[in-house]
Amino acid sequence: MTGHRRFLVAALVLMAAPLLYAVMALAARPRTETPYLEPAAANTTCILPQERMRYDHMKYLKSLRDEVLREGKSEALTGARPRGLGSCRSCHAHREQFCDRCHARASVALDCYGCHTY
Repeated sequence: MTGHRRFLVAALVLMAAPLLYAVMALAARPRTETPYLEPAAANTTCILPQERMRYDHMKYLKSLRDEVLREGKSEALTGARPRGLGSCRSCHAHREQFCDRCHARASVALDCYGCHTY
């Protein structure tokens, strides 16, 4: 019986080794900093606070899409204070120095600009 137990323990160790290696490599990886982003134009305020916009902008853009396309409230894009991608461009002039840097760092493909211009 001890022979079977040794074989079982050895098999479990061999199967767990890649997982343990991956966990250790991930833990040892240096932390990445937020990339430098082009600051907004002077005397402007963002639609959402900076930290919310940084992490929730896709949720915001999807809810705006639903509001405009599915509910027919196009005043969100054309009203006194437009809230679409055009409002981003009015404060952050260069997409390459603003959107593209973070998305490249996060390995996220931007599919917005297949249909929309910045």
